[in-house]
Formats: sequence, C-alpha cells, structure tokens
Amino acid sequence: MLYNIIKLDSVDSTNLWARKNLSKLKNFDCVSADIQTAGHGQFERKWFSTSLNGGNIYLSIVLKPDNIEHLNELTRYTSIIVSNVLKKYNLNPDFKFPNDVLINGKKISGILAESVFIGSELKGVIVGIGINLNLDSNELQNIDIEATSVFNEINKPVDKQSFLNEFLDEFFNNYEDFIKNGIQELNYVKN
Repeated sequence: MLYNIIKLDSVDSTNLWARKNLSKLKNFDCVSADIQTAGHGQFERKWFSTSLNGGNIYLSIVLKPDNIEHLNELTRYTSIIVSNVLKKYNLNPDFKFPNDVLINGKKISGILAESVFIGSELKGVIVGIGINLNLDSNELQNIDIEATSVFNEINKPVDKQSFLNEFLDEFFNNYEDFIKNGIQELNYVKN
C-alpha cells in the first residue's frame, strides 16, 4: 500500500499541522517531524520532544476511510502495530488502553486519534503517534510520568528512519483488513 511521508524539521504538533492542512492532504499521507514544540497526548498532556541522539518518532497519519464501522478500535489497532515493531527489538510491550504502550510499566509510546467532522460528515481521522526511540536517562527525567525509550532498554541507538519504515509498513499492510474486520479478526494480533 502506498503512503506518502511529509517530513518537517519543527512543528507545533504533527496532529495540529495535519488538521490545518486536512483538505489538501490525501488518504495515507503521513506527517513526520524532528521536533514538536507543542506536542500533546490525551487530556492535553505535553509530549516531551527532542531530536538528540538520533531522534524519536513524532508522527501523524491521515486516514479518510469509507468504512467507519471499526473506527473506535483505531487507537488500539495502532497500539498493537507499535507493539509488534517493538517486539522486533526484543522488547516485551504491554498496553495501558486506550492509548499507551508500556515497557516494564513505563510509557514508551502514546497514540492520539482525532476525528475531524464538518457538520455530521467525517472529513478524516488523524492518528498521532509518539514513540520514545533515543531518549537517554537524563532526557527521560523531563517526562512527568515514568517513561522509557528503546535506547534506554536495549542500550544502543535506534535508526529513526528504519523504525519509522517498519512501523508504517506494518500499519498499512494490515490496515485494509482492520478497516474491514476490526482487530479481532486479524492474524497480526501477536500477544
């Protein structure tokens, strides 16, 4: 499945940028930034952002689905995809649903899905994904909850572009099945 990555050096929030530009963006456009100056998660919690040590994932995926039957499972679907990629780094992720992925009880990723309506018409869904790839132990102190990173867990830097490609490939390779059947019917759910 084809997707397009729009790379930004710095932005207030990839979700905000995608929302402002939604009418120009296509289904499966992905907005990736090196830095977010006002990234946030659920309940407007600030998402710490840095590009040191090779960077982290600050990403928004634009979706314009025709079938919205399973849309309420989109955050969980995305959490499972993040988890599947983390397992490739010999990590054992767990979930704090609806939107957090944890390693040993510490947050490593957060997901925020936002639907955009004009009147009663769905114009699109923006799925924001933050993944702590290369935060070191000092940077992790800037986060107001217990958090970790892939670097902190495996003691070596992670190539951001490789991780991003793995994540997007897995997300989009399973997306049509998810939209059609929801997460229960798919064989990619690996526990």
